[in-house]
Amino acid sequence: MNKISSFARRLLSASILASMMLAGCQLTPKPLTPVSANDPELKALDADRVKYREKKVALIERALSLSPAEHDAFWREYYAYEGELKRIYDERYSIIRDYAANYDKMDDDIANNLALRSLKIRDDRNALFRKYYNRIAKATSPVIAGQFLQIENELNLLSDLKISTETPILPRDVSPATALKK
Repeated sequence: MNKISSFARRLLSASILASMMLAGCQLTPKPLTPVSANDPELKALDADRVKYREKKVALIERALSLSPAEHDAFWREYYAYEGELKRIYDERYSIIRDYAANYDKMDDDIANNLALRSLKIRDDRNALFRKYYNRIAKATSPVIAGQFLQIENELNLLSDLKISTETPILPRDVSPATALKK
């Protein structure tokens, strides 16, 4: 019995250790530059978000043509979605801020931090789309949920495109242009 319980303890210890290691591999790096609630850039961003949200709500309102019953059910889910999406975009802002703050001193650790955090927010955004597609489909219909998903996807693609075209490529000692001249 002692051999079995000793084996079981070792097996349990090994599986706990493996679980901790796997969990550690999935941890997202922390922001490099803390963001204060009094940050003037963050306040300006919040003001822009209010204007953007008003336009977005008007666009969705026109695009969906909801019945009165669908209207209340949809917007109840949508505003919950917006609250969760804001947290994802707060992290996105943090990544952009860290990118700008560390651009001139970019190294492998900083680049890895930024990349892992960027991948995580993409995963989080897709998980949020999936979650609210299901919730809106249940509250209204799959067609309305599909329309919601289309609109959100298009708006997010436009936002991603704007950010990516305004963001310089990660710096390296040798730029692709310099490498071509050699």
